[in-house]
Amino acid sequence: MTKLIDQLQRDYPQFKFVPSNRARWSAGEQTIYYTHDKVQTLHEIGHALLGHEHFGQDIELLKMERAAWNEARRIAPNYNIAITDDDVETALDSYRDWLHSRSKCPKCGQTGIQSRQTLYYYCPTCSNRWIASDGRSKALRRHSIKS
Repeated sequence: MTKLIDQLQRDYPQFKFVPSNRARWSAGEQTIYYTHDKVQTLHEIGHALLGHEHFGQDIELLKMERAAWNEARRIAPNYNIAITDDDVETALDSYRDWLHSRSKCPKCGQTGIQSRQTLYYYCPTCSNRWIASDGRSKALRRHSIKS
């Protein structure tokens, strides 16, 4: 992994590379936090190269994740790393599962709809409205909003 990081630092001097127990891109720090996973490291570089910072609606997160994986696949041959369709779909499935959990109504369990303006969720079955925590590394919390 050290050899890869050395090469990435030469190729992308605009970014800092910091070892961590969780891979992620920090736009504010212009830092790629990496683990021992080479494929995931290239994915985080994909976010960095695409200038990803924040997302609004959940669907925007999936679009950003897909774009970062596409970018990772584009640069992977430069480092003799193979990123398979299964790698990408497994990673995207984890986001899909998390986003589906966020969209489940805490009152009746049905899938809700996210508002474009407020980012709140609305349940067409029971009319409940709620917000959901946004960190994947934290416990999911959904809180109903009183009208």
